Amino acid sequence: RESQSETVGKLQTTLKSELKSYSDVVASSFCTQVPIVSTKDIADAVENVVKSEDRSKNIILFGVKEDDGVEAEKAVVDVFSKVGEKPHISYCERLGKKSTDRPRPIKVCLTNGDAAIRLRNCGKRLRDIPATQRVFVAPDLTHEERAERKKLVQLMKARKAANPEHHFYISRGEVWCDN
Repeated sequence: RESQSETVGKLQTTLKSELKSYSDVVASSFCTQVPIVSTKDIADAVENVVKSEDRSKNIILFGVKEDDGVEAEKAVVDVFSKVGEKPHISYCERLGKKSTDRPRPIKVCLTNGDAAIRLRNCGKRLRDIPATQRVFVAPDLTHEERAERKKLVQLMKARKAANPEHHFYISRGEVWCDN
């Protein structure tokens, strides 16, 4: 029968050799399979996610008349009250320089992303009301997303021109056809 000290000694030897071989495997596979990522790349990725989350709470309203003395927030509340919605606005502002030929878009920052989705879905109901027929609701997109969207709209228009009897739409970054 082995003594307790001999058993402990064998156990220690086995653990040392097994841990060493395990650490060798981990070290060799880690160095060859995991790409090295700089802290700048990580910071950029985190910043993009945060900006995307912030933008998900925003909507852009186009076509809301610009009256002197009427604040943008009041104009937004008036538009959505016509379809029975009461948005909880953090803040809103007109974008761009004031011009006489068309109203500036309004960027509306809401309290959460669900409210932004709900208000974006009101766009169809706004077109049914004569006073808001020319008001359009859009998500707040980055320059890159707007460029991609513009390409999709051009592609959809080309397909519509080639097949006027079909109904085309954009969903999930692709042009789709109902027929």
